[in-house]
Amino acid sequence: MLRLKTVFAGLAGLAAAIALPAAANAATVSIRDNPDNGGSVFATGLGRSISIQHDGSNRNVQAGAFSLQHDENGGWTDFVTFCLQLSEYLSLPKDHERVAGGDYFGSSDDLEALGVLYGDLMTADFALKNANTAAAAQAIVWEIVEDGATSFDLAAGDFKLFTSDVLSEAQSLWALIISGDYLASAVDVFHARGTQDLLTSAVPIPGALPLLLSGIAGLGFASRKQRSRV
Repeated sequence: MLRLKTVFAGLAGLAAAIALPAAANAATVSIRDNPDNGGSVFATGLGRSISIQHDGSNRNVQAGAFSLQHDENGGWTDFVTFCLQLSEYLSLPKDHERVAGGDYFGSSDDLEALGVLYGDLMTADFALKNANTAAAAQAIVWEIVEDGATSFDLAAGDFKLFTSDVLSEAQSLWALIISGDYLASAVDVFHARGTQDLLTSAVPIPGALPLLLSGIAGLGFASRKQRSRV
């Protein structure tokens, strides 16, 4: 199975020569911190410190939902995102390239799980409810990237989560992701060298939209249940 770490591995010889023209023609997306954050990259109340293990090394990291801005069509737009790489630091402002999720992730199971998390569960009722749930969602993203959705286990593998209250929220979110009751969104990735790659939907989620969607998410779920009974 292709893993994230191999997707952007350096290409040699003819392969590199073929790839460069495509990269040169890719649309550039400028990304910066949201000026409304008050000095934090996290959305208000949606970030905290957690204890993890990555590649055998224990450490404390900041985790949660980033509130950033992107300029893709000549104007700055707020969006909420999670990072994909534990080995990189977030360095902004930075120009990124939008990469289709199917091209970035080597596993359809990974893509489906991330799409559910970034779809129906990306609301103030679920992933964006508070600092613990936002950190839990970020931990789920890291676990999928590092170990894969089919091997999901926050107590084993290359990524482990030790913070108990966040671990509990992550297990609850994961149960929803694999329940089959929620829809996956098409996800893309904002990719750049020298900073973290960022998860996004095919149409980036505006910063305020998840709060607005939380009230209608239950209606959509009920509607799908009713259709399934017909």
